[in-house]
Amino acid sequence: MIYYVSSTLHASDVKVLLNKTYISLNLDKVKPKPKTPIDILGHKPGPKKNIRIVLDAGHGGHDSGAIGKNAFEKDLSLKMSIKTGEMIEKRFPDVEVFQTRTTDVFIPLFSRIQYANELNADIFISIHCNYISNSKTRGTETFVMGINRAEGNLEVAKRENASILLESNYESNYDGFDPNSAEGHIVVSMYQNNYVDKSIEFAANVESEFSKKHMSKSRGVKQAGFAVLRRSSMPAVLVEAGFLSNEVEEAFLMSEEGQNAIAESIVKAFEIYYTNNNLSQKQSELAKIDNTSKNDKTSSERQNSKAGEENNSSKQDVSKPKQMIKDDTNGSIVNSKTSVQSKDYNIQKFKVQIAALKNEFVDLDSADLRKIGSLTVKRQDEINKYLVGDFVSRESAEIAREKLKNLGYKGAFIVPIIE
Repeated sequence: MIYYVSSTLHASDVKVLLNKTYISLNLDKVKPKPKTPIDILGHKPGPKKNIRIVLDAGHGGHDSGAIGKNAFEKDLSLKMSIKTGEMIEKRFPDVEVFQTRTTDVFIPLFSRIQYANELNADIFISIHCNYISNSKTRGTETFVMGINRAEGNLEVAKRENASILLESNYESNYDGFDPNSAEGHIVVSMYQNNYVDKSIEFAANVESEFSKKHMSKSRGVKQAGFAVLRRSSMPAVLVEAGFLSNEVEEAFLMSEEGQNAIAESIVKAFEIYYTNNNLSQKQSELAKIDNTSKNDKTSSERQNSKAGEENNSSKQDVSKPKQMIKDDTNGSIVNSKTSVQSKDYNIQKFKVQIAALKNEFVDLDSADLRKIGSLTVKRQDEINKYLVGDFVSRESAEIAREKLKNLGYKGAFIVPIIE
């Protein structure tokens, strides 16, 4: 079954409190069907029964993306995404396909990957078209999150991340990230998740298939800081299917033949990834794990108790620099699942962020908050970030994060502290 998302989620629609998440909707604007990111993000999805893939058609609505002589990126990415989903649905009956949009609507970047995270998806694929001032440049390239200061990669990331400026209240959605700043894009690139190896594997499959079926050349697999990929809890890639600035390539991407070739390449890459990683077999094993998880409850509680003992009692407010928040010990908060590939940084400890509120303060001595252990507030611009604990290992932080999610903090994520 293919699931579609065709409505806009704005940060102003979501009111996050520390112990619960409430969704405020204007019912005149939201139709009961199809499912929107609000439906997914506001409710925890049930147990997975199938492999889940999220296809993300780039841009949409008042965000046209790249503009060629005859086409908008938002229209072509949507057509290719829908074709890809239909092909996967036909060939893989055990795969559930979710689309972030199927109509010409604007979806904020942060809600796209959050949608995939809430679905517990197995892979996230964002489909785009490229653009550059040199009209002779052509070819495909597939990106994964990672630190890369190469000028060409940075320019692609800056162009795609510019969509952030079209979102309401974008500062709070992206932790103060400035899409006009080169330094800001480098900071975002540090949001590299634990699935980077699998992301690169899938991206390489995509580019290999493009080189076989596409009329153009493959420009390879690259790393850069894309806001739509940050904080992904699964392998995630951003596909640039060709350059709208190249007239020949634009015509190819506008054609039925070209769109089918792009979709077919992505589907074939997924087939290889699906087979090599035994996704079908792993999914059947998840059912067995789910049946035995209840028996492990006592053991899990013991681990959670041990994690709680690692918390300290620091509750000071700390000011921050423009791009990165400073910790009490002069460290910097980078992000949740970060694997920093730079000798300039050294991860010292981990915290768990449970909320980010704009111009609001919460009583840290309330009965509900005393239950969760040590809590600190870090302020960046006008955003108050609520962080739990002070863990010496990611494993301990992960145990605490799961405990917090069970208490109702569904959006809790791990934040490495670097020095």
